[in-house]
Amino acid sequence: MKTIRRLSLLAVAGLAAEAAYAINRDLPSFEGTDASGTFGDSSLPPVAITVLGDSSCTGPGLDSPDDIWIRQVARRLSDRYFVDLRSLAVGGSTAGEILRDQVPLVEPSDVVIVAVGGNDVMRLTPLFTLRKNLEAIVDSVASLAGSVVLSGTGDVGSMPRLPFALSRIMTALSAYADRCHTAAAHGRAQVAKLPNREKTTEPFRTNPDLWAPDLMHASALGHRLWADIAYPTIEAALTA
Repeated sequence: MKTIRRLSLLAVAGLAAEAAYAINRDLPSFEGTDASGTFGDSSLPPVAITVLGDSSCTGPGLDSPDDIWIRQVARRLSDRYFVDLRSLAVGGSTAGEILRDQVPLVEPSDVVIVAVGGNDVMRLTPLFTLRKNLEAIVDSVASLAGSVVLSGTGDVGSMPRLPFALSRIMTALSAYADRCHTAAAHGRAQVAKLPNREKTTEPFRTNPDLWAPDLMHASALGHRLWADIAYPTIEAALTA
């Protein structure tokens, strides 16, 4: 039993080392930006959208913050609404860090978007912990939001930056992480989950143009794909 435990610990340590290598490879490094802003004519019906998230919402490697998918969604909504987009997202955040640092800053909103999961996978957060933190985030913001939209977790293993052996493990772990989002949305009438994993796995595996030069974050084209996927659900959440 002790031998098995030691081998398990060594395996986890090996995965952590490979993940650290992938994150710190000698490739371009980019800073994200704050996607907050207002969109549309102030005479239109106002809506407030709050974003809790990680670098998927801060756009490292993009030429303009307007390329970030949540700003693309806000612009698409601006023909009918005056959109106040409030992003609290911080690159590198896990669900636990969002619960601790971002949730307390949430103000009443029509929609709260929660985009997280990839960093939990890369840091090997126990899946039980991820699910618990996601459910706590949803429960904490439910009274402040008309609707909550969860991002789901895409195929982290499709990241070109990863060595092959690690990519296969990250694919499996991120599938379980996506199920944590499904579980957090289950039975909560005001919560919806985006079909990101279902609709992005193949494109991100086969189209290198969807990746920024750091081979870790999405390019402007990748963000456009995310916006296309997210828009119908967020639009529906505003009219629910």
